[in-house]
Amino acid sequence: MATNGNDFQTFYGLDASDQSSQYAPSPGYFGCIPASRYSVSPSPGHYTQNDLGEFFQHHAETPRLLQLSEWDDGISNDELPASYIWYIIEWKVMVNKRVISRDTEEDVALTPSAFWPVTLRRKLEKLLEGKTARKGRVRPDDTSIVVSVNDRSQRDLTKRYDKLDIDWTTVENQLLRWGGPFSRGKKLRLSITFNYVEDDRFSRTTSGRVEKRGKTSVTKRMLNERDAQLDAEENVSGQQSIWRGVYNLMRCPSPSCHLGPHCWQDPHGKKHYALRSHHLKRLIAFVEKGGTLQSHDDVPDTFREEIYMEEQQRLESQHNKNNKMAGGIGSCPPINININGSQPCLQSQADKSPTAPETHPQANGQKMDCLNIAGPRDVAVREYSVWHEANVSDDGLKAQYRQACEVALAYGLDLELIHEDQDPSFFADKGIMVGIARRFVRDIGKWVREVRDVLPVEETAQVAN
Repeated sequence: MATNGNDFQTFYGLDASDQSSQYAPSPGYFGCIPASRYSVSPSPGHYTQNDLGEFFQHHAETPRLLQLSEWDDGISNDELPASYIWYIIEWKVMVNKRVISRDTEEDVALTPSAFWPVTLRRKLEKLLEGKTARKGRVRPDDTSIVVSVNDRSQRDLTKRYDKLDIDWTTVENQLLRWGGPFSRGKKLRLSITFNYVEDDRFSRTTSGRVEKRGKTSVTKRMLNERDAQLDAEENVSGQQSIWRGVYNLMRCPSPSCHLGPHCWQDPHGKKHYALRSHHLKRLIAFVEKGGTLQSHDDVPDTFREEIYMEEQQRLESQHNKNNKMAGGIGSCPPINININGSQPCLQSQADKSPTAPETHPQANGQKMDCLNIAGPRDVAVREYSVWHEANVSDDGLKAQYRQACEVALAYGLDLELIHEDQDPSFFADKGIMVGIARRFVRDIGKWVREVRDVLPVEETAQVAN
């Protein structure tokens, strides 16, 4: 805008007769209307033609977006005039409704329609090349954009576009409408979600071969989704996922080991112990709490004790099964065959003996009487769990007893059945700590005697008679 001395006079309301050395605008009031019509200034003639031009240009321009023709990669945002609008872009990528990456572009001044092909789309394509390499082909489904300002009086603008066909004009117009709030210090934000789906026609296998998607197993698809999630976590944190690090460390390298894909090798005896998912989860929790796990030697002592106890329990259980099988073969009843044409008679020694009271063998070969626990069975299980919780102070142990209770109820097991089976390995296989599992199974009789005060079945019958 061209300016002259008359413009300056008009702006400040000065007449020609007012133009003297003692009537000049005070430097302290440049850019705003002075308190009084005339102000005495000790620096007459301070304002030049360029100063006035910049002043009028500053007040005449409204907030605007930086165009690609005005953009120079060598100029920082701090060097841009204050009239340009800055905004933030928060964008994420989803494949099959699962987030695989998040990122933020700070202080963007370039108009979105130019920033998209120059910067953002290139980043998106590069990310997909790295993240979806093992998942195979993906295709864009839709793109959603939310334009917002941190001003409660203004409503967000939400738009959805097919694939990557984005109409940036609508987005830019909304940013320009919020030029006023931006000038008052409000922050503008674009939240963009790029939704992708796996190609319906093909799915790439881990060997690199392409096969029809219908033949892809559910397990393989779940593993691919897990890998994508871990990749996203590593991308955000910049470090290897704890989950992946523990699994890689515990993967058994020995081709002669048939215990499973993951083992712990005892550094003392070099013996391999199979690790299941609940073992690996405990190691992951150990690392997440600050523990060091760089080798098999770093496995904590408490974990080793549990592994030893589980192995001992497995061997005892196998030994008992073998004894039962051997005893069953030797105790088969004799078969008498009558060759005179009458019906054969099958008779055992047990048939000639009086009927014995019903008993149930324990895992150690001893016998126990059935317990008759009064009241609803599920309530008894919960009361039994609460009793165990009251005997420990550690919150983690309390949680383990609650989890054991939920496992029992989920499988329809009441205290009598648990007491008869005497099988702590059932609970250990469901992720319960070995010590907790053993007490949960072993202490039922103690709880009945000391807390419920219920007599065994035979004695209860005698009292009733």
